[in-house]
Amino acid sequence: MNVQEFSRRADACAGKLYAVAYCTLRSEADCEDAVQEALLRAWRKLYALRGEEFFETWLVRICINESRRILRRRTLRGELPLEEAAQAAAPPPEDPALRDAVRALELRWRLPIVLHYIDGYSEKETAAILRLPVSTVKWRLREGRARLRARLEEKEEAQ
Repeated sequence: MNVQEFSRRADACAGKLYAVAYCTLRSEADCEDAVQEALLRAWRKLYALRGEEFFETWLVRICINESRRILRRRTLRGELPLEEAAQAAAPPPEDPALRDAVRALELRWRLPIVLHYIDGYSEKETAAILRLPVSTVKWRLREGRARLRARLEEKEEAQ
């Protein structure tokens, strides 16, 4: 894969990379750092890509790892995310209650839901990205939906 092909394919999945990073980090600046670092790491490790047909899932996996690394570093330093700044810069969501419910999920439930329902990956692709068996992804999607439903019903009853 040459530089032009890498750039074209990386640009095509930049939105998905940002969404995956935001799912973990929730800070615009951290998301941009994670995506940039993931692209840099992918370019440096391009030789490790087993097949060009796996480029997108490989790149998303690198972005997930980088997002987790940034989150770990931030947690160890005791830093807090700048959620207020990220929310001010983001466009208003179509359904704020759903967005808040998804954000409140643990990462193990949130990542499969974002990858499958928001980014449009199949269950098999989501499993490959997360390095989990397909059955585990299906279970996490089902459990995540149940947790979302319960959280939304709680909010509805409280109003």
